[in-house]
Amino acid sequence: MKKIHLAIFYFCLSSIFNAQIKSNKNFNTCDFKPLVNQNLNFSKSSFDTIAYNTFDDVTDWTISAPNLQGQWEVVTSTPTDVVNYMGTMASSTASDGFAVFNGIQYLLNASVDFQDAAIELNDTLDLSNYPSVTLEFEQMYRAFNYDKTFVELSTDYGSTWTSIELNNQVTTNDPAIQELVGINVSSYVGGQQGVKIRFRWTSDSDDDSFGSGYAWLIDDLKVTVPPENDIQNVSSWIFGENSGGAEYGRTPISQVEQNYFIGSSVYNYGSLDQTNVVSNGDFTGPTTISSSTTGSTIASDSTEVIESLNPVSFSVGNYTGSVTVTSMGDTLGSGNFDDNTYLRNFEITNDIYSLDGLGNHPAGYEAIGSLGSNSWSDASDGLVCGTYYPLRQEEILNSVRAYITSSTVAQSEVILYILDSLSFTSGLFSNSVFTSELYTVSAQDVNNGYIDIPVANNIGWDPINNTSTWENITLGIGGYYAAIELYSGGNTYDIRILDDNTVGQPAWSSAIWYPGDQAYSNGNAFAIRMNFGASVDLVENSVNKLHVFPNPSKEFVNIKIENNLPSELILMDVSGKIILEKTFTNSLNINLSNLNNGIYFLSVANNSQIITERVNIVK
Repeated sequence: MKKIHLAIFYFCLSSIFNAQIKSNKNFNTCDFKPLVNQNLNFSKSSFDTIAYNTFDDVTDWTISAPNLQGQWEVVTSTPTDVVNYMGTMASSTASDGFAVFNGIQYLLNASVDFQDAAIELNDTLDLSNYPSVTLEFEQMYRAFNYDKTFVELSTDYGSTWTSIELNNQVTTNDPAIQELVGINVSSYVGGQQGVKIRFRWTSDSDDDSFGSGYAWLIDDLKVTVPPENDIQNVSSWIFGENSGGAEYGRTPISQVEQNYFIGSSVYNYGSLDQTNVVSNGDFTGPTTISSSTTGSTIASDSTEVIESLNPVSFSVGNYTGSVTVTSMGDTLGSGNFDDNTYLRNFEITNDIYSLDGLGNHPAGYEAIGSLGSNSWSDASDGLVCGTYYPLRQEEILNSVRAYITSSTVAQSEVILYILDSLSFTSGLFSNSVFTSELYTVSAQDVNNGYIDIPVANNIGWDPINNTSTWENITLGIGGYYAAIELYSGGNTYDIRILDDNTVGQPAWSSAIWYPGDQAYSNGNAFAIRMNFGASVDLVENSVNKLHVFPNPSKEFVNIKIENNLPSELILMDVSGKIILEKTFTNSLNINLSNLNNGIYFLSVANNSQIITERVNIVK
């Protein structure tokens, strides 16, 4: 049984988007980059060290009572199964010992329920002379679905504890993250005596097979005095005034806005309040874009957003940019300036529209995940991945390109829908303004790393000239999902869509429709791109090809096949139920007026070939 933890997210964006969507579904095999908690800091230099422990003596620690569902260990080498799934612990003093909670052994056994395990430092710390305190440690971690990791602090010798959840912004991530973590804990234990520290792992699920996670490895615990002046650029952005916060990696010049927000989320890691905090954005490309915004005072151990709305002038081409934050106490050359700049790249195109920025991100920033037919055991066929595109000008859509993983298996099948947001979130795919024919993924597609699906309707067939006439569709001003439905034949031919995890996106920007359930937000950017501009050859020679027109249809559908052989027609609904069977030669007209709106599969077989087309009934 699957478990959905997060609440339904309601939103409304004027006439472009007005729908209900549910927050992130728990992902079993898709990969997500973790977002940095606003209180976390990586690769920081500390000042005076108050306490230090390298896990070189197991007697320095108390491990919680034996737990049949798993417990902590202090080891000097990484357990083999952890190495297989995460790699080797690479802390600076790993050879003399480190702590590990190995959840992989239980995950593989699929025999766990609730887990709760802690490892506690025996020393009690007196911090009464230290009003400002940071906690640092090295960790290696890979998140799963239900596991949670905590640092817990006590100021009454361990009688009561305060929990700081470390992975509350992480669903899953791959590869495992090796990092130095720093947390300003002044508000928790600064100036206190009787301070105790422990690390805690929990995992809870109503499905035993998912009641654990990968692993959490910890080393080199330090309690230090933080620097006085140290602000951090946690994240920066540039997005259109009316985009709802979505940052499009590639925007057609026809769809750019007049004004863009440029700004940063700034965290004050230092012990002193910071004044005159400024966010400076600079982007270079075919044109130059600059912004400078001054924010309010940022108190120690707190975060503020500093942004401004700026008129912009774009031209077609690539833009590379940086947003740098400064304060009176943390400026270039101050010694803590290594985390004040955030890079952000994007592209203005003639005809490509993509939420994802894959291939354009700054070096070291790009994080790629994927999601597909083997992400959940009960969604091998019929899972839909969609990316949302607002149009401010009318466009001709000629094709959609979806990027796939190298693990995708040829012979998997997809269907493309172009539909409004409310239809997507309601699962009303029969309302699509365009539905493609069933597309079979080829070995060449897998080698290319993408599939291209033409967006054109067959509007008629000329029996005299033996040709079909096709026409691209025109999309009016509004918002549309480009949505790919995935079919794997019960995981025989699995297919996965690439997911750009580099930039966290608003919940509605990309989403899934879970078969038999509802819509769920993704929070990242599926690499499903729109290509604009008329491109089809409107007259196409038709030899040994099945023609089904009009499609979509209200009632009558014409079938024409060019091989002049007796053929058998079978019409099925999406469940595989046979609705109609006919035999014919060359052509046939069938009345489907008694069918409900929806998608149907029409298969024609003869001694030469078997061809399947998708028929959309819209009344």
